[in-house]
Amino acid sequence: MIRLSICIPTYNFGQFIGQTLDSILPQASSEVEVIILDGGSTDETSTAVQARQQGYPKLKYFNQNFRGGIDRDIEKAVSLAQGQYCWLFSADDIMVPGAIARVLDAIGSGYDIYLCEHDLCSIGMNEISEYPIFNNIKNQKIFNLSDAYQKNEYFRSARTSEAFFSFLAGPIFKRATWDSASIPESFRGTCWIVAGRLLSAIKNGITIQYLGETLIHKREGNDSFSNGSLVNRCRISIEGFQHIINNIFGSHSEEAFQIRRVLHRDIPFRSLLFAKLSAAEHPKKEDMALLRKLVKMHYADPTIKNWVKFILFNAAPIPGLKAAHGFKHFIRKHVT
Repeated sequence: MIRLSICIPTYNFGQFIGQTLDSILPQASSEVEVIILDGGSTDETSTAVQARQQGYPKLKYFNQNFRGGIDRDIEKAVSLAQGQYCWLFSADDIMVPGAIARVLDAIGSGYDIYLCEHDLCSIGMNEISEYPIFNNIKNQKIFNLSDAYQKNEYFRSARTSEAFFSFLAGPIFKRATWDSASIPESFRGTCWIVAGRLLSAIKNGITIQYLGETLIHKREGNDSFSNGSLVNRCRISIEGFQHIINNIFGSHSEEAFQIRRVLHRDIPFRSLLFAKLSAAEHPKKEDMALLRKLVKMHYADPTIKNWVKFILFNAAPIPGLKAAHGFKHFIRKHVT
């Protein structure tokens, strides 16, 4: 019986996926399978995976020979899984020793979703910092979201959008809960299909156990969403995520308000200013009109803080942003 399926959708991560698998496979017991869904990689991905299959018969490699897009590839990977629970995993992150044993122990309680922490690392996997999911919640805690009080506490305690399943490897979820979610076709193509499916299941009164433990080292600086455009990355984070929450909860709901609140930490004001500078310097690659639309959407809630940031963004002069950016680089280069 497979209790846990670790599902890894990937595309051209051959230089990383071997290290990822080497952190997972030695931990995998007979109750665990590892599913690789390759969206038609043209690099050494297949070689890296197949080199490890001989010693691990429950490492299963599926190469579909075409790019389905991240959302469809995620759904396909889960559909191939046989486990009671699924843990989606990025093909460039590293699993902490003992993580699988901890998860197998946890899922014995039968909750719908288990949420773990991670720490941020450089592209070379040197630790940078922790990135807590919640404010003022550090130890494990169970939330029954069919209870209005507990649901309100969960949403208001969220520090980042990872509380709402924005990080691929954050939630370990019951396969039946995933399958029960009814979602519109428009969710596919947002890059947030995990959030779309699991947030959609909230109406059924799901249970979530926050494990309060770091189980993953997350590799920063390897974002494949942006396609080289800062404005496009902002579009995915702001427009894509808001499309999902507005469809599920309604744009004027308390749930949507709290999720927009945490998105301000995910896409901070300084990142939007840098995107503005990039759009001014590279008008053929970056869309300034789209960026202004996104900023308006990002700070749409009627608060003083939002109003001030919206005004400051529009008023910020390009020469001043250029000078500030140059000064920042100077400090980084000369001050240790």
